[in-house]
Amino acid sequence: MPMNSLDLPFEATDSRSNLPARTLRFRTASALRAWAIPAVALLTLGPAANQAAVAQSASPVKKDAHVSAQLFINLEAAQPGATLQAAVVLTPERNWHIYWKNPGGLSGMPTEFRWKIPNGASVGQTLYPVPRLKHDKLLNEDSYILEGESIFLTPVKVPESAAVGSKFPITVNASWLACKKECIPGEVELAVALPVIAHTEPAKPANEAVLKKATGSFPEPLTKAEFVKIGGRVDKTPVRPGDTAAAAIVLDIAAKHHMQSNKPTSEDFIPTVFFVERTEGLEFGEIKYPRAHLREDKFLGKLSEYGGKVEIRIPFTVAEDIDAAPKALRGVLQYQICNDAGTCFPPQYIEVSIPVQVEGGAKAGASAGVPSPPPSVEAPEAPRPAEPVAGAPAAPSAGVDGGVLDRVQQWFIARGFIGVIILAALGGMILNLMPCVLPVISLKILSFVRQAHEDRARIFLLGLAYCAGILTFFGVIAYLFATSGRGWGEHFQNPVVILVLAGLVTAFALSLFGVFAVFTPQVVNKLGEKAEAREGLPSAFFTGVLATILGTACTAPFLSAAVGAASRFPAAQGAWIFMAVGVGMALPFLVLAANPAWLRFVPRPGPWMGVFEALMGFLLLGTVIWLLYPISGQLGDWGLFLTLIYLLGVSIAAWIKGRIKWGDPPARRLALHVAVVAMLALAWLVPFRWISTIEKLETGHRDRARLLALAEQARLTGPSTGAVTWDPAVWEEKNGEIPWVPYDEALVRRFVEAGYTVFVDFTADWCASCKANLKSSIDIENTRKLLRELGVVPFEADYTRQDPELKRVLAGHGRAGVPLYLVYSPGQAASPQVLPELLTPGIVEEALRKAGPSKPASRLASAPSSPAPRSATP
Repeated sequence: MPMNSLDLPFEATDSRSNLPARTLRFRTASALRAWAIPAVALLTLGPAANQAAVAQSASPVKKDAHVSAQLFINLEAAQPGATLQAAVVLTPERNWHIYWKNPGGLSGMPTEFRWKIPNGASVGQTLYPVPRLKHDKLLNEDSYILEGESIFLTPVKVPESAAVGSKFPITVNASWLACKKECIPGEVELAVALPVIAHTEPAKPANEAVLKKATGSFPEPLTKAEFVKIGGRVDKTPVRPGDTAAAAIVLDIAAKHHMQSNKPTSEDFIPTVFFVERTEGLEFGEIKYPRAHLREDKFLGKLSEYGGKVEIRIPFTVAEDIDAAPKALRGVLQYQICNDAGTCFPPQYIEVSIPVQVEGGAKAGASAGVPSPPPSVEAPEAPRPAEPVAGAPAAPSAGVDGGVLDRVQQWFIARGFIGVIILAALGGMILNLMPCVLPVISLKILSFVRQAHEDRARIFLLGLAYCAGILTFFGVIAYLFATSGRGWGEHFQNPVVILVLAGLVTAFALSLFGVFAVFTPQVVNKLGEKAEAREGLPSAFFTGVLATILGTACTAPFLSAAVGAASRFPAAQGAWIFMAVGVGMALPFLVLAANPAWLRFVPRPGPWMGVFEALMGFLLLGTVIWLLYPISGQLGDWGLFLTLIYLLGVSIAAWIKGRIKWGDPPARRLALHVAVVAMLALAWLVPFRWISTIEKLETGHRDRARLLALAEQARLTGPSTGAVTWDPAVWEEKNGEIPWVPYDEALVRRFVEAGYTVFVDFTADWCASCKANLKSSIDIENTRKLLRELGVVPFEADYTRQDPELKRVLAGHGRAGVPLYLVYSPGQAASPQVLPELLTPGIVEEALRKAGPSKPASRLASAPSSPAPRSATP
């Protein structure tokens, strides 16, 4: 389709937030308050006021051929001569895909856009997201496909003649081929009409979330390539009509580094692929990849890699009717670099353009619009190592020596998969002693007290049921890890999970106070009296499930290292590592159940059990308080209040359940059971459907938290130069408490490169181990004094809610969850110290003193500049 070629960059944005830079400038504290207070009010009260303005910047959703489509514009209004960004979002249904600008194989069809705009307006080149390679075994061809949500970005230039007060319509016709088992062509027309306003009025941003999501999905320029020099050439120049020639992409991989081949030995590895674009007048043949080097790795087995200098060759045939205009072979090179120490860096997706000169035409690259890179374009001399990612064994961290514990962990990990399995089992056993699990373990202890003097077979059967509950839940975790990559404790990021758990534990606690009975009673004995309540198999099973769910909010010695290592193995092996944790957690109870003679020290049931049950009930209520702590961080204070209403309803339902007596008439029992179900339904519907919803509470609290975080980050940014500054007086403002700064990867890097020492605490409200470390080793007088003395900038990375960026950073340091502690020395952004999961004041002090004091005056001019952080997966 014909398009006017324009070089229309995005509006300048702040690298940390993709918000216009002007929104992050505050001159004084009073100005900050004057801005923040109305903004918070706007977030909480004003969405409806802006709804009409935002709606005109987005088209209605249309659907055809199993694909949903919508058009978004980045501004609420157009201005004469301004450039708009038009984002078309195409979302195929699950298991369906569409095709890239070049479908790759013969069976696909490119996704295309035809624009209808007023006279005088123009559109630029559409940016396509990076595709994925799909091999069709039946047709024996490779296709370039797009799955899930795909965002296509096109600049639209408003003509200078656009009349203020009129409407500026933008219409696009999007067409695609959607395939699953069958293929169906689809086509929709999307349209928006923006009001045209004068330059004297500000054009407010719109659809920022869509535009922000789009920026991470496009390929990067050649100069961003790291650890490899990328060049290109054509073996014949100039080419004539009818000629057969070949272009070569020359890769010079840095010493002590390697690249995964185009056919890696595991689906979990990123293959080297060149996605070639279509070029008029050139017909491309099958891409020829270099021969791979095969080697054995003790972690991952056989690997297929490239190293040194290699070439990717793209043969092509010149059409007989080709014109003499300059041509270029363009495409996207996908690859992943690892070093020989075992650290793998995020995959890169680099734009490549190789000029092709046609006989009788201008020299290739001489015409505007066809970039002509030199034969070899080098990456920076000392590129910043990106965050390591899952996919290969991690190199030993530059962290503080955790003593014997750390050496034991490293010894097991060095043994490969079997060593990690043993480490996982040890971590599972120790997990039983963690504060998250102990309250529920108390229920099992109570069960052993009840059953200790019964027959051996029954005790063993109950132990098996409890262990089955543990292994069942770990099986679910293993499945989620293998299929979706969800890590340890991440289900606590879902407030619904926390609310359900809080309700269950509240009910357990009330049962121990005698409000109702959890255990199923035996039949009435011959004297007409109810026999003592006994634990049944379902109760034992679900007690095991509950203990495991609560246990995932904790970490333990050996455990974090094991589940972190799981991400460096293929999915199936990683799943077995999680199952090994479950086996370790269940093993002590299985052994105890198989040897009831070891329970002879347990006293016989008696009056003392009533006091013991009450103590366990209070312990479980303490667990409820701990469970509710993350809710305020996920749903806000109003959400916490609604949660208390919900728990009140659960308590009333438990009380009604307790009114059901053994031997009651069936009609009464049925009526009371119906009342229990109705009360539980009301307990949920009243606070979380009629008063508000989980989604609204999450969105409102997240927006307010983001606003305050941006304000805090803006306070640390110079008002004119953008340089970061850290004022020690902030300690006084916080009354001596640690002045935590909300974590932002780019902001951390800026502080480190500006000469500051930085401490980062990756934590979550639901993480009991994190809170224990905070109180025992971080938020204590000696550590606070040392942080202040050294001028350390403390960052807090809150993983309470789901955050893909934090998950990527955690995985890059070999962790499947929190806690994680990093200490950056001034100017050393690429090599932080990684502290162990369980801290002592001495470990923290040693790491901070090793990093040394902040040196902002020096700016460490010799430190290499670093490219802006990017997502590991586009």
